[in-house]
Amino acid sequence: MQKLPFKLLPAFACIAIFLPVTSLAAEAPRLRVLVLDSKDLYFKADRQRTLILKGIFLGKRNIKSLKVKVDRGQIKYSLNGDLSKWFDLDRNKQIRIRTRDPRGIWLGKRRYGGELRLLNKGNSIWVINYLNIEKYLKSVVGSEMPKDWPLEALKAQAVASRTYALNQSQKKKKKEFDVNSSVSSQVYLGIEAETNSTHKAVDSTRSLVLVHKGSLIDAVFHTCSGGITEASIAVWGKHKPYLVSTPDYYPNISSCKWEKKFEQKQLQDIFSKIGGFNAIRITKQTQTGRIASAKIYGSKGIEKLSGKELRSRLNLKSTLAKFEILSSYNNNEKINFFLDSFSLPSIEETSQSNNLNYGLTNDLVSQISLPPLPNKKSLVVRGYGSGHAVGMSQWGAKDMAEKGMGFKKILRYFYKGVKITSF
Repeated sequence: MQKLPFKLLPAFACIAIFLPVTSLAAEAPRLRVLVLDSKDLYFKADRQRTLILKGIFLGKRNIKSLKVKVDRGQIKYSLNGDLSKWFDLDRNKQIRIRTRDPRGIWLGKRRYGGELRLLNKGNSIWVINYLNIEKYLKSVVGSEMPKDWPLEALKAQAVASRTYALNQSQKKKKKEFDVNSSVSSQVYLGIEAETNSTHKAVDSTRSLVLVHKGSLIDAVFHTCSGGITEASIAVWGKHKPYLVSTPDYYPNISSCKWEKKFEQKQLQDIFSKIGGFNAIRITKQTQTGRIASAKIYGSKGIEKLSGKELRSRLNLKSTLAKFEILSSYNNNEKINFFLDSFSLPSIEETSQSNNLNYGLTNDLVSQISLPPLPNKKSLVVRGYGSGHAVGMSQWGAKDMAEKGMGFKKILRYFYKGVKITSF
């Protein structure tokens, strides 16, 4: 057994004290991850070893599979593929599933380590994965970054993700889970996302986190900034001194360029409350040129949206974008009477002038009624970047690592004034 370095006691009692490395694993925090919300679930053992279940009566049976469903608010389950026999779960009981098999537990098409707990939410079942944070990170790093990226970039991701998860855990101590498994927290795809490189990245940065003035930071990150990262205050309205705008290290922003097209029917559905889409006007931009707020003009009214809301409504990759009305047949034909965000000045600029382009006053712009979007015309949105653009740019981290920079330098570049220490 490998031993940790020992500490010598006074000479009169010179005894070497050894602690097994495995004892460290018990000290690492456990995380609660929401991995699925469904009405119908199927769990199975990977190969020879069986599932270990708590919360239900098993008798002396070895359990290879478990099927669970919600029926009128009641959880029912069947064992070992016998769908002719369904049992009701006592409302005061909770099913807990684990295995001694290192290959984990199959849930649908993914495998998970640790323990899975099932929560009855009335119309559906939540599956919460309880596991050691270091085990969790070996999947997260592989879920968030390609496994063949430079090791130093993967290490930077490991430290950022560890910090983010622990920070979220501190905020949600009284709720059912700490993080979920989607992009709204950070992506976690189970054991399938683990590789030798992600194991190495996590193990070599074990317990390291980012702190600012003694507290864990909100270590958010994104795919690509499109050239410059954004300050937290511009996106979420709260200034955090370590989340400020900085030039992205990634030089080839053309690879982060994107385009999305909307036809008239799509826009009618998206903006149905105001009678569809006639025009858009960007009323405020951030210092990096991203959309901070906008007005959408429809045949029945005007809707004001923040940049974040507009991005969500149109499902855009980022808010670093411009809008054009184009012909479905000729992409070079623009409609001149639309209030294009790049042909009208911002609200700040209009406050210094009595008139806007097209001879419209600021008051008139808020009341204007434009004709519906003509047939065979479409809205085209073109932009750069992917994500909210706050914190670490993953493509930037990759480029820095390829230039020979270590993970600590990468992290300190994107998170200003932080310290890297053990939790």
